[in-house]
Amino acid sequence: MSETALPTIRDEQMPPAEGLTSAEAARRKAQGRANDAPMPTSRPLSAILRANLLSVTNVILFGIMVVLVLIGEVGDALVTGGVVFINVAISMVQELRAKRQLDRIALLTRPRVAVIRDGQERQVDPAEIVAGDLLSVKPGDQIVVDGRLASGQRIDVDESLLTGESAHVAKEPGDPVLSGSFCVRGSGQYVAEKVGRESFAYQLTVGAREYRRTLTPLQRQVSILVRLLVILAIGLATLLFLSYAIEQQTFTESVKSAAVVISLVPQGLLLMITVAYALGALRIAQKGALVQQINAVESLSNVDVLCLDKTGTLTTNRIALHEAVPIGISESDLARLAGDFAASTGRVNRTAEALANAFPGQAQPATVEIPFASAYKWSGAAFDGEGSLRGSYVMGAPEMLVPHIQDGDALAEQAAAWTAEGLRVLIFAHHDQPLQPPRDSEAPALPAGLRPLGWLIFSDELRPDARQVLDQFRQAGITLKLISGDNPQTVAALARMAGISPDAEVISGLDLAALPEGEFDLAVEQTTVFGRITPEQKQRIVQTLRAQGHYVAMIGDGVNDVLSLKQAQMGIAMESGSQATRAVADLVLLGDRFSILPETIKEGQRILNGMQDVMRLFLTRTLYAALLIIIAGIIGTEFPFTPRHNAILTTLPVGLPAVVLTLWARSGRPQQNLFASIAGFVLPAGFSITVTTLVVYLLYLDEPVQLQRTVLTTTALLCSLLIIIFAGHSVADWESGRRLSPSRRRIALALAMLAAYLVIFAIPPLREFFELNTLSWENLFVVALAVAIWAVVVRVLWRYDVFERILVPAE
Repeated sequence: MSETALPTIRDEQMPPAEGLTSAEAARRKAQGRANDAPMPTSRPLSAILRANLLSVTNVILFGIMVVLVLIGEVGDALVTGGVVFINVAISMVQELRAKRQLDRIALLTRPRVAVIRDGQERQVDPAEIVAGDLLSVKPGDQIVVDGRLASGQRIDVDESLLTGESAHVAKEPGDPVLSGSFCVRGSGQYVAEKVGRESFAYQLTVGAREYRRTLTPLQRQVSILVRLLVILAIGLATLLFLSYAIEQQTFTESVKSAAVVISLVPQGLLLMITVAYALGALRIAQKGALVQQINAVESLSNVDVLCLDKTGTLTTNRIALHEAVPIGISESDLARLAGDFAASTGRVNRTAEALANAFPGQAQPATVEIPFASAYKWSGAAFDGEGSLRGSYVMGAPEMLVPHIQDGDALAEQAAAWTAEGLRVLIFAHHDQPLQPPRDSEAPALPAGLRPLGWLIFSDELRPDARQVLDQFRQAGITLKLISGDNPQTVAALARMAGISPDAEVISGLDLAALPEGEFDLAVEQTTVFGRITPEQKQRIVQTLRAQGHYVAMIGDGVNDVLSLKQAQMGIAMESGSQATRAVADLVLLGDRFSILPETIKEGQRILNGMQDVMRLFLTRTLYAALLIIIAGIIGTEFPFTPRHNAILTTLPVGLPAVVLTLWARSGRPQQNLFASIAGFVLPAGFSITVTTLVVYLLYLDEPVQLQRTVLTTTALLCSLLIIIFAGHSVADWESGRRLSPSRRRIALALAMLAAYLVIFAIPPLREFFELNTLSWENLFVVALAVAIWAVVVRVLWRYDVFERILVPAE
């Protein structure tokens, strides 16, 4: 992609080092120069209305409804449009309710930015930024408005969200910085130059944060199915019109039949998926996680490998200096030098914060500063000797520094005892010569002959519920991969404390890098604990797991996790993590509550299982209704349904129960081959209902048409209500031959729908409106007998998998 050009900007006067005054910021805000453009966080109301109302099927049915009104069939028009309006109303109410609550949560958790006002740094909402503000940026911070780097050392930024290129871009003071990029190395300040709607930040945030109509795998499959059914329905309607024209049937009958045929398309199915995802996102938010992408709800149900760092997941992310052990100098000198070093280089990460808290020091100007990066795992700075610091000082992982220390092998052995206890070990070292700043995007080089000054040993508190949470993951069938930048033995020790088997395979990033491709893939599959891993290696591990057929979730909190989060099918960030991490994540754990993640995964499983139930109802009804219409056309009988009968069969056994079943869905890993599982249920059910209702219909062929249709509607309705109960078990359950107990809630739901049908029969005006006849005891006996026989037959078809034996040839 070509380099992104910074738009022409106002010539803002460079603010002083203390930033704007509050009065000046207020004046600029009053002039309309604030960054207060609205940032949609979820699908807007107009999009919800458009998606629910203006589907192809709905538009056709609305057109038919208008025609029915024009020809005087107002009752048929009401039931034709009424079914659509009921589906739309239920879907919109549920989705709007979820939208309001999710928007409220998203607003409360919106990242804040550091701005310099009146000489002090303060955290403000991005909407409070005005043109000319001086903003601070450190590793992990997102550049929220277009501007120009004003002060500080060189910083490296990641512009991959803008350009797709993962290479870091160096920025020197005076260089432009673009919103949407984020700082990965170094710290500094930049001046806001383009804000509000003029800012590229507005363009990016609208594209990255608003509800994105990205279809999930389930939505894509259902969308294809619905389109095929639309084509089938339009084809059948066209043939009906031609047939009626040849037979000189009335136009009114043609329109009524067309309304029934078009309603074969399960227009409520895609709506139900959207509603299920919205409600699932709301329930997940109530448990303590914010869904940022709609496909995250479905992704949760498919995860079988979870990659996580120990920091913030197994541990509380509260790092403290455990011990400082001097080498060749006094303990007080080590504390003074390390404290001054930490004060001079800043609290850029939690380790630096812990060091600064333990050893308060005096900040001194550095001539060269090399910020810490996960790629090389050390930081350093050179000083000209005006204060206590002279020469160069570096602090980093023993594996990286020991090769540059004379006789460093003994130091490596000394570190092993601490790492075996789960402690994080760093070396603090000195060199007389100044460090050389890195060139462009190259990694900085350590000088040979470093002199060690001491060990800095840090501890991280294990979460009290870590063992329980990991057990829940294992019970859910999810494989864990612990991937960390720390020493592999430190990570392994903490993993053992959290309940991971002591026999779990452990490997370091250095050893992993030396493996050829085939051995690398095998190591990734077999290893549980990975230590001293670089961001690029994390990304490659996730890529390898995906290539092996796994559905991978990745948890991260730091800027070094961004690459792997984007590579995983499911990216999960901590709320306290960097802005960059939260920006690319599908799910954010509010309050860093790692313990709620197993519950959110169960919620995802519930949603997909609920959609399987709903699809069984919709597709069974579509199959038997379509077959009856086709067969009636072939044998030349009356059209089997009117729009009013169709409204009953669409609403009572399908539309209303679908909403309830979505709420009642159970957790547990869903069927991997979703459509094969549904087809194994729907084909036997749909075909057997077709045969049953057709036989009953033909028995009454010499009776009045309204009685024929009443018997047919009643039989189809009772079979469909039993489907509500039967759908509580999968085909695999029926094949097992076990005694299956029906759900009491499903029985109650089916009886409630039956009661509604009986109310229609009991009230003459309603019975007449829906064109139903009263049924004699003989008629009721025929219907009951037919439904009882069908109930036995369909269970036999599922039990012995008859349709698969017929349709799939034996190998």
